[in-house]
Amino acid sequence: FFFIISTNTSVCTMKLARGNSLAQLLSLSYYLNIKSSPVVEAFVPSKLFSTMSKPATSSTCSAAASATTCSKTGNPLPNLPIPDPLLSLTPGTWAYDTMSRRLNKEILQRTYEENEEAFNSPLFAAALEKFNLLRKELDDAANTKLTHLSPVDERTDGRSPEVIAREMREWHDIMAPYIEKGDTWLSAPWLVTEFYAYRRLIEAIGYYDKSNPDTYLYDPFQVAKRAGLESSVKSAENMLEKIVSLPHTKEGVGLAAAFAL
Repeated sequence: FFFIISTNTSVCTMKLARGNSLAQLLSLSYYLNIKSSPVVEAFVPSKLFSTMSKPATSSTCSAAASATTCSKTGNPLPNLPIPDPLLSLTPGTWAYDTMSRRLNKEILQRTYEENEEAFNSPLFAAALEKFNLLRKELDDAANTKLTHLSPVDERTDGRSPEVIAREMREWHDIMAPYIEKGDTWLSAPWLVTEFYAYRRLIEAIGYYDKSNPDTYLYDPFQVAKRAGLESSVKSAENMLEKIVSLPHTKEGVGLAAAFAL
């Protein structure tokens, strides 16, 4: 299981993999500041918390050994070292299957099929070419080295220069360690490459390119989102039937919508 705790793109991330130890659960509880949570206490006797030492630093934050907060975000650090990130190098693992097959052969293939008419239209020609280049990289994920995002043309990007600069800086900082090492789609941490793949998809489509009205803010997952929303209606109805009544107020409507979604 993965718990991603962040306030922005540059984050200290806690990954709790299936089968991790009780110590790592304790570490996660400290990171989330939920020492008194009934959920935690159901698994961890409360008296154990009193014996835990002060949080140690994580190597990802590059802080001194005595620090108790992340140098980038100011968030509290876990008590124990953060587990090593999951890579996609081991055949038979979920991460390996995702990055070497599923992302390209299932997700991007379905994305193409759901957008085939638009993708093959004249104004999508450049987007389709970049989309296919991304898929070609993933076809040889074990040998294709990671690269930085392409430079942005501020004249045609629909975002403010400040937003562009911040995002490009953050992505550069995230990717730099793995690019400098010559990492591939499989040898870099799975969490990084998963997020990076979808950012590359947005780049390929020209999502922020306001000079092309056909691709600007075009959502390639709209069909999938719509299908998921429509298929959830029946499940939502079954759940809502169990609620005796809700107040006819803004809060009541909001609660009903939250249950439905």
